[in-house]
Amino acid sequence: MMNKSPKGYALVGLLLVVLAGCEPPGREKSPRPGTLPSGPAASVFSIPSLQPLGEQINLESFKGKVVLLDFWATWCPPCRSELPALGRLYEDLKDQGFVLVGMTVDDESVEQVARAAGRFSLPYPVGLAGPEIQEAYGGIRAVPTKFLLDRQGSVRQRYLGVVPDTQIRADVSALLAESKAASTPAPQ
Repeated sequence: MMNKSPKGYALVGLLLVVLAGCEPPGREKSPRPGTLPSGPAASVFSIPSLQPLGEQINLESFKGKVVLLDFWATWCPPCRSELPALGRLYEDLKDQGFVLVGMTVDDESVEQVARAAGRFSLPYPVGLAGPEIQEAYGGIRAVPTKFLLDRQGSVRQRYLGVVPDTQIRADVSALLAESKAASTPAPQ
């Protein structure tokens, strides 16, 4: 006979939240898509930076790099659980042409979100992605949601929910290797 303790139910509930991701209030959950066809151009944006305040994060400034856009929220436990691994990924690969941009979907002012996000000491650029930016990326219906862009600015992968850091690292490494191979001249 199974022991149906409140602690066991709480653990199962927490596991479901972590695996499913967070859904902002009033938004429908979207299906979990896999690889997007190679080639759709990422929507260009300029968003307010949270670190330092008063500056902008502009996607065009990362042209020629592999970019991971991480739509997340400071109030989302699954999003917060991924932050340490994303920070390590950024630190490990930033010198190879990789950049990660944290894009919060919080509804507060830039100053309030900057204070909340500041608790996490993220080593990569973080900005506030308002509703228009969220819609430009197909409508962010749940967080975390990530988009992996190649060096040409094309969306190559979309991730919905918590994704193992080993998978993201492998996908980023593959794009870095792909773009390195494309820039290496063929032997004569």
